[in-house]
Amino acid sequence: MMELAEKIKALSGEIRQRYDFVKNKESTEIALILPFIKSLGYDVFDPSEVVPHYSIAVDHQQSVTVDYALLRDGQPEIIIECKHWGMNLDMERNSLRETFPLSQAKIAILTNGIIYRFFTDAETEHQLDKAPFFEFSILEVSDTAVETLDKFVKQNFDLANILTVAKEMKREKAKNAALNILIKRRKVSKKEIFVFLREDIAAPVSWSLLEYYRGITVASGYYNLRSLELVLFTRRCDLLIIDECHFDDIDAFCEFMYHIQYSNVSFKVLAIMSSTTDIEQVRQLLSQCDIVIDIIIRPFTIRRLYSYIEDAFGVKKSFDVGVKAITSEQLKRGLVAAENVYVPGKDEHLIECGVVLDDEHVRELIKFNISKIKVHKDVYKFINCWEFTKCKDFEDCPSFINVDADGFLDGVNAGRACMYINATLDMCGGGRKYKSWEEKIKVTCQNCEFYKMILTCNDGKIPPSIKLMAHMDKNIFKRKSMESARNSFMKKTINKPKP
Repeated sequence: MMELAEKIKALSGEIRQRYDFVKNKESTEIALILPFIKSLGYDVFDPSEVVPHYSIAVDHQQSVTVDYALLRDGQPEIIIECKHWGMNLDMERNSLRETFPLSQAKIAILTNGIIYRFFTDAETEHQLDKAPFFEFSILEVSDTAVETLDKFVKQNFDLANILTVAKEMKREKAKNAALNILIKRRKVSKKEIFVFLREDIAAPVSWSLLEYYRGITVASGYYNLRSLELVLFTRRCDLLIIDECHFDDIDAFCEFMYHIQYSNVSFKVLAIMSSTTDIEQVRQLLSQCDIVIDIIIRPFTIRRLYSYIEDAFGVKKSFDVGVKAITSEQLKRGLVAAENVYVPGKDEHLIECGVVLDDEHVRELIKFNISKIKVHKDVYKFINCWEFTKCKDFEDCPSFINVDADGFLDGVNAGRACMYINATLDMCGGGRKYKSWEEKIKVTCQNCEFYKMILTCNDGKIPPSIKLMAHMDKNIFKRKSMESARNSFMKKTINKPKP
């Protein structure tokens, strides 16, 4: 396994240098995917082991092909579907769902050369599972991932053992997913902030943000736009702080903003500009770019950055509070743990950073003689209904499922627009249907503490439903436009001449 770990580590370093020159799917296969197959001990030049464009017969007259098949004794054991490295696997069509049942293979891999997803038919025989049993990024390979990959090395390959491990991994993922749901019900999610600034200020800005608020994760150290694009395509991002100095001119900066707006999940951008830049020109160019929340002119203070973080996410600098001094009124308004709290003398979490505190937490703190903790307050400005009410079935609730309402009143999906949504669950009517949202407010919402909090945050009134409909229409249009705009971006990237 040590030999495999060294191979994967070396391959990871090579890929970081190569992907900038990879312009299409074929180049992805040659430069990124075949070296990975080779690292598993397969001879990529031996057609008895590795077959490109492997043909699978449908009937006597028709056949389908997969990009690669790994053979043993002339029969496919693993089939592989490849995408260009810049493609988001969540947004791409997975044709393995059609080809897997027709093949004799029991393992299928979907990859863009960076992310590898391993599938089998653990749920229904001869039908590809909806979710992979194993996934990893070649750029961030953990010891656990190497241990799993070692089972796919040619000389170690034992199909029965792999299928057993796959079922165990799927059960473990299901348990972890259930656990994460329980945690999310009691926790305000951490925010992911990417910093792409001038080298001399990137480190102090990152450090200052982390010191300011422990409820965020800060990522930095991107050497060029290509490396930034790679993480934007493969990782979640809530806020990107980016400096215009990385671009040749303002037009190039604005073009990049337009492109990434339709190339990733929704996130916000805070732009750093030089004092010599024509800011009005930039504002005009970005007037149709929803993701840019504002522009900061250099030189700037860290305090100014803090204010944007507060406005964007509703977080404020933590402060110490005496546990016995915490009142029910404070808990009602919202107190969130600003750092992990451990059981005294043990490496055991008592309260995790980001958890919304309640009476039970206070009793636990007193029980363990913890007199003082760091907290944040007023984070309910952006909290969702299922977090506020600690809803037991929020993952099935229409408010949680309604992705078209995402962002309305700064909520996730319809998390702050539940008063408009019919048949919401748990504490919001138990699935009851109403003739109109006005009737729902009159019967159910007017006695709801979350609804009262929404009113307080919006000067005592909520927007008319027509504003929600307009917001949803905009999201629907953006989602339909995303695929074509993203494909256009990838074509420009692929066809862009080398510098």
